[in-house]
Amino acid sequence: MYKKKKFETRFINALMKEGKYLKAEKIYYTILNKLKTDGIKKPYSFLRKAFINMTPVMGVVVKKRGAREFYFPKYLDQRLGDKYAIKWLIKKIGQEKSDQLILKIQKELIKAYKNQGDIVKEKWELYKSVRFAVSLYKKKSKKSMFQNLLKKRKRRKWL
Repeated sequence: MYKKKKFETRFINALMKEGKYLKAEKIYYTILNKLKTDGIKKPYSFLRKAFINMTPVMGVVVKKRGAREFYFPKYLDQRLGDKYAIKWLIKKIGQEKSDQLILKIQKELIKAYKNQGDIVKEKWELYKSVRFAVSLYKKKSKKSMFQNLLKKRKRRKWL
């Protein structure tokens, strides 16, 4: 018997609506079959590569302290990154009938495999917010004692 990989179960669970697991599983396997009929020799590795291109590596954590909000960059593990990618994919395809849903998912996966499309743009938007958080989070580097002594001596000369 074929044991599903963790990624497959996550993707099928995301496709599932109102607890209809078999229907979501059927959609997943028809996506793989359509990719195979399009001439892709290994559809599962193609799907995984497309999701790797969609998956973010870093994210932003917002922590509130009092009335202020602080943004901190955070490395995302594989599970959380896949969660972001699947969420963006579901948001992009929206509420469609099953035939149109399969075609839309297939088109988005092909675009993601080529590092194009709206989902990859969404990933780069997240990276922009990470860059912003990094710029806020950077601590000023401490100067060495030697540099501080030189500054004091220069001040004395001018006074």
